[in-house]
Amino acid sequence: MKRLLISLSMLAAGQAALAQPWRFTKIVDTDTPVPSDVGTFNIGGAFQSVSVYADRVAFRGRSKLGRVGVYEWRGGVGRAIADQDTMVPRGSGVFENFRDVNVTSRGSTFFGVGGGNSGLFYNDGNTLGHVADRMDDIPDGGGKFTGVTNAHHSVGTSSVFGGFNSSAAQPFGIYRSDDGVLSRIADKTMSPPGHAELFSAMLSWHLDGTATIFTAETASGYRALMRSVNGQITTLVDTEQTWTDGNRFNYIGHMRTSAGSTVFRAYTDDIAERLYKISDEGIGLLVDENMPPPDGSSPTYGGFVDFAYANDTLVFEAGNGAMYTDFGGSMSRVIGPGDSLDGKKILNLTFYEHGFDGTTAAFWVVFEGDSSFFSNRAIYTVTIPAPGAAGFALISALALSASPRRRAR
Repeated sequence: MKRLLISLSMLAAGQAALAQPWRFTKIVDTDTPVPSDVGTFNIGGAFQSVSVYADRVAFRGRSKLGRVGVYEWRGGVGRAIADQDTMVPRGSGVFENFRDVNVTSRGSTFFGVGGGNSGLFYNDGNTLGHVADRMDDIPDGGGKFTGVTNAHHSVGTSSVFGGFNSSAAQPFGIYRSDDGVLSRIADKTMSPPGHAELFSAMLSWHLDGTATIFTAETASGYRALMRSVNGQITTLVDTEQTWTDGNRFNYIGHMRTSAGSTVFRAYTDDIAERLYKISDEGIGLLVDENMPPPDGSSPTYGGFVDFAYANDTLVFEAGNGAMYTDFGGSMSRVIGPGDSLDGKKILNLTFYEHGFDGTTAAFWVVFEGDSSFFSNRAIYTVTIPAPGAAGFALISALALSASPRRRAR
């Protein structure tokens, strides 16, 4: 009994450490000078598409003068990866605009347009190169890309993206670049496994090692989450399946992948938005929009704005405006409207799909006092787990090892 009481008290202390405090670090705010430019980030659209990998945070930034670029912060030092003075690789002029940013072990990958070219480009700290653009021949087809999507997922030197072609013989598809070698994953000339109908739309795509996970649909409304490896496509879950509560999956949307598992957004017949996880063990429910959040800030989560999944951990921005994580197997509020950072009250928070690397999450906030005349915004990172969480895991393991063992059967 004494051992049990000690274990329970240690467990309670571990749970308290897990819940709070989170360790937040400010990366940049609207008073920060813009690298390789004039002025600060003191403008409404200063921060977009915030991404993190290890000690590097990158984002699409806008200066007070309205100039845009892709910027990276590391160890408190910022640099411009590409801005409106940067020549477009294989183009004839400078970049005019930028979209989605994704930091990887190689560097930062981003979508850019200008100089007669557009596509996905990367910067590894020394070289500005291209991943896929309008100068590339379409693999397994004819002609060149007429465009690629700003939505992409990069891991190391690999990226997956959507590609366009005006030719009816080579319509929109999903493609990969692995160390500069392009390959086709799926396009609208193909059909989902077991169906004669052609794909009518590709909706989401992510890398998982040599596999590519994607969501696509047909004109009749059939939609599936699929896996492609070496040209072979298999179905993971589709709208012909039912969940354990008897409701059919009538919508399967965006997904995130990590180490053989995939988290996907779905609706069932009861029209509730949920996030599920699918792995070799099957499908499990992670969170339902109608569940009450652990902080009691609202009756329900109210839906999911964006989410990320890495290291078997989910991080998401809920419809109520706050950010949550299921690290450790139970849901916790990380930060949100009404909370304070550096003595300032948060009004809004924005989190992106590339904003979590399995250990660190990055996001940007709008503080009270932000107006059309003065922008009070900042990018922060937070360590997940919180300080003390590793100790909690160890304590739990010790408590379990102290329990009486069942006799083998």
